[in-house]
Amino acid sequence: MHLIDGMPSHIDRNGFSLIELLIAVSIFALLLALAGPMMSDFMNNSQIRNAAEAMLEGVRQAQTTAIAANWQTQLTVTPGSGWQIQYVNPDTSVSVPVPPAPYSLLDGAPHATVSPTPPGATEITFDGFGNIVANPDTSATISCINVTNPNVGAPRNLRVVISKTNTVGATMLCDPAAVAGEPQACPAVACN
Repeated sequence: MHLIDGMPSHIDRNGFSLIELLIAVSIFALLLALAGPMMSDFMNNSQIRNAAEAMLEGVRQAQTTAIAANWQTQLTVTPGSGWQIQYVNPDTSVSVPVPPAPYSLLDGAPHATVSPTPPGATEITFDGFGNIVANPDTSATISCINVTNPNVGAPRNLRVVISKTNTVGATMLCDPAAVAGEPQACPAVACN
């Protein structure tokens, strides 16, 4: 070992100095501060997408169940909690739950808000051919299901537009903010 000005010329370093550690922690904190809001928006938008896809799946599942059973089947959407599929006896208007178990928004989208259109509508009924028929209790039939998340800075909306026929692919998930002509744009039909 050679001494230069009384100090060894070769310094054996094991680990990091306090300054290096503070710099690394500061950079990490800065990256977290920059990524935090983006990650929050990503998570909130994911919940909107999860809820919208679950609503679309519920409509399609109710329609498929009606065709498979050749029996009136109803999807009941509860804005605060999710949906449930049930068989409906058209003579008595008595409904019986159908497997699978009801879908709950808490399963993948606890902050999403679901609002069927027209306002106050909560049910849609399919006959044995998969066509939409009047609800046995004469309530309004759902034509669209709007999904949003109020926790997002600039709320993003998605919509499930329900077809009035059993045409494959006619019931769809769309983005009401998309420009007409884009594949994700909602059709020109009004949700009423």
